[in-house]
Amino acid sequence: MEEKIRLCMEDWLYNSGLVGFYNILKHADDDVVIKQNYIEFEFDNLVEFEEKYFNYFMDRYRDIFSLNKIISFEKFILHHEENNFEEFDEKSLEFTNRYITDVAKKQIKSNSYKSAYELIESSINVLELEKNLKTINIKKKQDIKDILSEIKDMFNLLKQIIRYMKLEQSQKYIGAKNAMYTIIKNGWNGVCFLNPQTKEKDMYIDYKEYFIDPTIEYLNTDKSKFKYSCFSCARSMKDFSNDLSFLNSTGFDVSRKSSHVWDFQNDIAVCPICKLIYSCVPAGITYLYDKGIYINDNSSMKNAIDINNKIYMEIYKQNDENKKLTYRALVESINKEYNDKVKYELADIQLVRYEDEKYRFNILSKNSLKVIKDSEEDLNKLINCGFKEINTYFNIYELVIDRLLNSQNMFTLVQKMLHYKLSQPKDSHYNSFHVIRILGINTRFLKGVGCMKGIYRDIVKEGNDAGEKLREKYRSKGAVDKLGGISYRLLNSLKTNNKDSFMDTLLNCYLYVKSSVPEVFLDALKDEERLKTIGYAFVAGLIEGKRENNNDDDENGGKDNE
Repeated sequence: MEEKIRLCMEDWLYNSGLVGFYNILKHADDDVVIKQNYIEFEFDNLVEFEEKYFNYFMDRYRDIFSLNKIISFEKFILHHEENNFEEFDEKSLEFTNRYITDVAKKQIKSNSYKSAYELIESSINVLELEKNLKTINIKKKQDIKDILSEIKDMFNLLKQIIRYMKLEQSQKYIGAKNAMYTIIKNGWNGVCFLNPQTKEKDMYIDYKEYFIDPTIEYLNTDKSKFKYSCFSCARSMKDFSNDLSFLNSTGFDVSRKSSHVWDFQNDIAVCPICKLIYSCVPAGITYLYDKGIYINDNSSMKNAIDINNKIYMEIYKQNDENKKLTYRALVESINKEYNDKVKYELADIQLVRYEDEKYRFNILSKNSLKVIKDSEEDLNKLINCGFKEINTYFNIYELVIDRLLNSQNMFTLVQKMLHYKLSQPKDSHYNSFHVIRILGINTRFLKGVGCMKGIYRDIVKEGNDAGEKLREKYRSKGAVDKLGGISYRLLNSLKTNNKDSFMDTLLNCYLYVKSSVPEVFLDALKDEERLKTIGYAFVAGLIEGKRENNNDDDENGGKDNE
């Protein structure tokens, strides 16, 4: 028997499982040794691992579980009871009715809750209590005092339901159900307690028998006669019984899709230890409902653990209503790593996102990381900016980061933002100075990839200043209404890379106001990137002109409507 088990880093999926396995043991206060590229733990740490497994998810994700939403209403009840319902008004009644229909009744009679009730020993029949739950309507010529007795009766009923949900066994089994269907199913599915045909009703026993017992048996077995090797860790194994079909968007059913492997003979299987580690993938990837994010920093085990736990903290430190699985959490974590003097100089880092039941991959290149760090102030100004396209709201901060991660420039985004600012200003929650900040970020990115060499002046500011001054000259001539059509022509020229058309329109503008063309446009003629950078900055100034104190923090920055 192996007293100490060493698990080394491999590919991104296995690494996320390692991070998750470490998180689970650490949460249970077990001793785990972290080395450069592996973790080491005692055999005894596997004892009651099923309890540690579910406790981790229930403690870490408690705030987003429906069980917590049911119980949290108790504070509302106690508050009004203590104040003798003096503050209870029609809004309070509306909130109570919404809780009854959208939270209490919906969850209590859901299939996952019903299956958990069978494991809970209690004299309370919560399903019977649910049948008596009903919304309270206030009729015309009535006020709250007239229905106060109904409200109190309903509160007493809700307190009985909440008391049931707070039972130790309710927390254990309903909490585990919440973890299964809110978090765990994002990483793997179709086996063990997530198999619809499983015969074992107790998910703790099911997990133990499916993942832990085979691991313990494997560790206690003489493997000298095993002739196969694990696909992940290369340990010896007896057969190919442990395939990866249970992993979402990764494994496949080897009995039904043999064409996926060479010569239709499956040779992809893992040892019981690796299968246990893969079951911990949901504990390594940070999830928010059906989306997830993981940074595969394989330069060291400690870095992988630290940065992914920082991402979790950045997401879940936000207020309940504002929790979003966005790039902001990623950027904050990266910047903290820089501040902690953890530099990513040896290798690029793989970013893994889980969206729409698929994994998406980006590479956090050294250039992208540097641009993100150097643009921290500019990026922070974009957090609440966005625009509406058809029925969807897009956050500009997210769009900018997405382009940086994909090593794309910002010109198409800037083109769209300026176009929308002209055509649908009410749905465009940003101003020209936010556009200038994006062009500044884009200039840093372009310089990082070898474009726009030899530029030591701030051509973005010079182009924007030129646009602002020309707008003032049109204003003084009472011709500011002409700038909309001019801006459209300039944007079309920039979009099609038509340098001649852009310069013709520009020269006509300066001939109209009898002024010389600014020197900065000489740079615009040198290459496409300079033309677009100066051109878009110029159009931004032409559309909005000067603003008092160049303030881009006011209400025109918009509201984050995501």
